[in-house]
Parts: sequence; structure tokens; C-alpha cells
Amino acid sequence: MEKMLQDRRVYELLEKVDRDLALRAQTEGCEHCGGILHRGDYTRKPRGGPEWDKRRSFCCSREGCRKRKTPPSVRFLGRKVYIGVVVVLVSAMMHGLSRGRVKRLCHSLGIDRRTLQHWREWWVGTFARGRFW
Repeated sequence: MEKMLQDRRVYELLEKVDRDLALRAQTEGCEHCGGILHRGDYTRKPRGGPEWDKRRSFCCSREGCRKRKTPPSVRFLGRKVYIGVVVVLVSAMMHGLSRGRVKRLCHSLGIDRRTLQHWREWWVGTFARGRFW
């Protein structure tokens, strides 16, 4: 897994998927009034991967509506500060990890062991009970 997280191609794929999701969301228009959507990205400072500084988002152009539409993302996982792929992969692997593996992951990702535990709790709890799953 550590090698996969260091592979530039993984991050390029995630960027492409996010671009495709954003294009689809923009093409669909505003969910509230059908208006045209303009780019209204917002800044992010995710940890655990490349320095992606923008999350794609849109804002309705129609006066009186101006509702925001933020498409799903494979790079960003809700309000988590670590990039989505790191949270998902590490959380999924937490069950059955050896102490040595946890130590290497913490060192290579620059995170605390407790963060890994929080991710695991999220993965088996909140995520598993969520609408998506």
C-alpha cells in the first residue's frame, strides 16, 4: 500500500475522476432552478498526498438562486483533512495490522496512531451506516 500511495499515477487518476465528476455536475446545471453553473472552487489543504489546493465546486449564475453545487470527489472525503484515498485505504487496512505496519504507516504519512484508529472507527461505523454504503 505504501508504494501505491507514492505512485504519481494514482493521484493523476484521482484528479481525472474528479474532473469528470465536476464536468457532469456542471453540465446538469443548478438542481434548484436549472440555471447555469459557474466555477466557484474553494481552497483545501489536504494532508497525506499531493498538494491539491482546490476542491471543485460551482455556483448558480441566476440572481436570487446562487445555490452552490459541490460534486462528489474521490480526492477529498467530506471534511476530513487527509485525502480520501489515504483515509479509505488505511482505514480498511487497520483491521489486522501489525504494530510494525502501523508504525511504518504513521511514519510515511506523518500521522499519529490515534488518527489511524479514528479513521478505522469512521470506516466501520459512520461509513458503513451511511447512505453511500
